[in-house]
Formats: sequence, structure tokens, C-alpha cells
Amino acid sequence: MSDGDLLETIGGVASPRSPVPPGMRCEDVDRLFAADPDLGALAVVNEQGRPLGLINRYDLITHLSRDYGRALYAKKPVTALMDPEPLTVEAQLGIDRLEALIADEHPSALLRGFIVTADGLYHGVGTALSLLQLSRARSERRNRSLERARAAAEEASRAKTRFLATMSHELRTPLNAIIGFAEVMRDRLFGPLTTPRYAEYVQDILASGQHLLGLINNILDMAKIESGGWTIHPAMIDPQEMAELCMRVLRPHAERQELSFATRFDPTLDEGYADAQAVRQILLNLLSNAVKFTPKGGRIEIGTQAMEQGGFRIWVSDTGIGIATEHLDLVLSPFGQVENDLTRQYEGTGLGLPLVKALVELHRGSFLLQSRLGQGTTVTLEFPPPLHSPQPLQSPRPL
Repeated sequence: MSDGDLLETIGGVASPRSPVPPGMRCEDVDRLFAADPDLGALAVVNEQGRPLGLINRYDLITHLSRDYGRALYAKKPVTALMDPEPLTVEAQLGIDRLEALIADEHPSALLRGFIVTADGLYHGVGTALSLLQLSRARSERRNRSLERARAAAEEASRAKTRFLATMSHELRTPLNAIIGFAEVMRDRLFGPLTTPRYAEYVQDILASGQHLLGLINNILDMAKIESGGWTIHPAMIDPQEMAELCMRVLRPHAERQELSFATRFDPTLDEGYADAQAVRQILLNLLSNAVKFTPKGGRIEIGTQAMEQGGFRIWVSDTGIGIATEHLDLVLSPFGQVENDLTRQYEGTGLGLPLVKALVELHRGSFLLQSRLGQGTTVTLEFPPPLHSPQPLQSPRPL
């Protein structure tokens, strides 16, 4: 049995006090108790090492202090006052089982003590103090184990983040070259493409490269936020102007899918406090999701609203495929995707909403996702006013 296993059993902390023989007189046992104030109980053991009973300090003192008690019992063997049927447990018994046994069948053992044996032979005496020591040792061991597990998990998370960041950088360089050469061929800067089908292939290469680059950028951004390397620089911006800019970027994609855009802007909202680049990325991600997951003929709305004390609220809603209630937590976890007949046809990494949520929380704002399967989705974001003078905010670094 290892040291760790021993700490989980009563045998590891049972008091190895020398037992007393059955013929020892009660007055001699009383002297042993008097010499050691911390001694609560002693086992009575025969010559073969087998326990016969347990003599409790307070039981002995009580009997000897009664009228005629000392005269009656002092010269008698200790077996006259011992408990002949004490709780007796094997040393390898686990703490949980022992605690249940005492609570259910032998509650007096906490006060009177109990005998611990090893293969039926005397091993030691257990007391309430023994249980307390064992419980404390177990708690400390488990706390150390949890701390090691937490440290290992954090290191694994940091390693994953470093890997994603490195791979994203390595992939982005050749991808930019592929996209650049595809654009040169598409625009025929060095002459015509002799075969019309080549033009289709070039367009497919360009679209695929741009799509892949967008996914890699999302992974790189999430890795940067998780590693504490993302710093935002909030300033006073015009949220409605930002929303209109992002709608113009996505409008061609929406028109190809016969989707309509609508706005509901608060005329009293002139400016808000946020990082312009982060807000642009947030809105592009939300609008891209809305366009991606809204069937033909659907509707997308973006709105703004002024809040008290200078904050602002912005939301994006659609009439798309929606998300089931039980899957809302899943889509907010990095790389979390819902696989069903409606979503399987759509590509992506599952980083859009988690990235949006992380960027909003980096502003110390709030993120609310509301969705019903088959009826659409609404994402509402709230950006607070500046608490103090404008200053950069950095994503928290992992411990």
C-alpha cells in the first residue's frame, strides 16, 4: 500500500499505543491515563495479539471515582470495566466507509474510541482525533491533486493557444500568396486566360482562399484573446455609422441570397465609447452569421439604442434557422457547433459567437443570445460608458 493510499485509510493515523493485557489491574490502567492526558482509550489485547475489548478513560475514571468505586474495582483486572464489544475495524478501511459506519451503527465510537486491527491482530486505537487527522490529510491531498490538475489544464490551454497562434501565422502567409496570385489571374494583369474554365477555377481558388483566411483570422484572434495579448483602445465612436459601414460590406452577399436589410437606429444616440476596430469585427461576424444562416427571402435587422449614463446597446436579429435552447451554451464555446439537418450544410469553425462575446466582455460589456429553432436569432450587446478617463483595456492573461 502506498503512502497516498495509507492516508485514505484509518490504519494510517490509528494511535499505535501499546495495549494492556487482560490481567492488568484497573488502578494500574488509571495510572497510565493519569500519565498521559491525551490518552483517550486503551485496547485490551491477549497474548496472541487479538483484541478483547476497549477501556475508555472516562468510563474508568467514572467507576473509580464513585463511592466505594476504587475499593471495588482498583484491584480487579481491567476486563471488569472494559467494553467487550467495541467497534473494531480493519486498518485498510477507507475513511468514507468508516464515517458511514460510525454514523449509522456506532455513534458512541466518536466518544469512546474504537480498535483498529490488521488481519485480525491489534494495530492501534482510533479516536475522534484520528478521524479528524485523517479527514484533514485527505482534504490536503485532494487539494494538492486538484491544484496539480488545474496547473496541468492551464498549461495545456496555453500550449493549445500557442500552437493555434503559430499555425495561424504559418498558414496565413502562403494563403495570402495564393489569394494574391488568384486575384492577378482573375484580373488578367499579365494577359488573358486561354480557356474559359480556367477563369471559373481561379474564382473558386480565390473564394476558397478568402474563406480559409477568414477562418484562420478568427482562430488567431481567439488565441490572442485567450493568451491575454489582445488590447483594445476605446474611444468615442458613432455606432450607427459603424453599423451602416458593415451592412454595406455584407449587402452584396445578402442580395445574392435575396435577403433584406432593415435598421432601427435610435436618433438620440450620437456616440458611444468602444474600440472601433473591435466593434467593426463584432458587427461583421454577427451580420455574416445572419446572412449565412438565414434562408432566401429572410430578413436581417440591426438596431441601436442609447442607454443611461452614456452607454449604448446594439443588436442584430434575423429570421434564420435559429438555435435550440439546449444548444445555446454549446454555440458560445470555442469551436462549438450544432450538428443537425439544418446546420450541417454550413461551413465554419464555430468561433464567430465566442469571439464576439469575448470582445464585448473585453469592453466590460454584456452579451445576450436569444434564439428559437426555426424562428431566428437575436444577439444583443451592451457597451458601458467610460468609468474613468479613456485608457487601453487588455484581455486578462491566464494564471
